[in-house]
Amino acid sequence: MSIVKQLWKRYVSNRPEQYQAYVAFPPRTDQPSIGDVHDRIEELERCFEGRLDVYAKSNGIAVATDRVPAERFDVDAFESVLKRIEDVYAATHRLAQVEKCRPIDGRLVTSYVVVPVRPLFPRDATARSNRPTERVSTPLE
Repeated sequence: MSIVKQLWKRYVSNRPEQYQAYVAFPPRTDQPSIGDVHDRIEELERCFEGRLDVYAKSNGIAVATDRVPAERFDVDAFESVLKRIEDVYAATHRLAQVEKCRPIDGRLVTSYVVVPVRPLFPRDATARSNRPTERVSTPLE
């Protein structure tokens, strides 16, 4: 594929030819059931027409999909699955997402990497209010 054609597809038409995704599911310590995670994997399987592999990892489960042609991929359905994944981990994690468009085997492919990560700082105000705070004086004081 010529560089001009790649640049046209990426920046002007903004339409990739294929989609793929990698989604990680870390273990949930707040709930013993993995039913919600299993349901989200089934939804991903529908989005990617069954073209996915599920891997057991030492720190959870990962799903890697094959590439799916753009005309058969529903971006809105995929984004709604991501929203439900975010809901599953809402109490303990935040969803980190990276979307990258690049040429692979002469085709423009949009790849998603989605990983729930623990936030560096607590989300709710009650967890923050339990810590002692120290007032910092301004330079004028």
